[in-house]
Amino acid sequence: MSLEELETGVGAASVDGLDTPLPAAAVRRLAADTQVIPCVLGGDSDILDWGRTRLYTPAQKLALAERDGGCAMCGAPPAWTHGHHIRWWNRDAGPTDLDNGCLLCTGCHHRIHNDGWDIRVEGTGITANVWFIPPPWIDPARTPRPGRTHRYVLSA
Repeated sequence: MSLEELETGVGAASVDGLDTPLPAAAVRRLAADTQVIPCVLGGDSDILDWGRTRLYTPAQKLALAERDGGCAMCGAPPAWTHGHHIRWWNRDAGPTDLDNGCLLCTGCHHRIHNDGWDIRVEGTGITANVWFIPPPWIDPARTPRPGRTHRYVLSA
């Protein structure tokens, strides 16, 4: 798959061991799940461009785990999660910073990207609250829903 096909989301990739090509959207999700940093190779496989990092550092992930307690949406344990860019890394050029991140498990991460959920973080540090705003087809009023940790605090 070419870089242009990957960036535009138009095209398909061939993968060793698979008979059916994968659409660009699936390749992008796989790259995010496996924490691949994009690079552009020249004719002799020389690295021509090494993309900016999209990975949260272990220290950043620990800080997000302290705040979110695991998946900020469903509550899966921190070990099952990875950092999600609230202002998307690829689409919005969102920075890999704590104030632009939350922890999501793979299922919730795909739900956010595929279904059009928005995320808002109110506050700073470990006392900040993560809110999930559903797409209009789920809730026409788009009423924010509290994230996992905040949801339990409200019910206590």
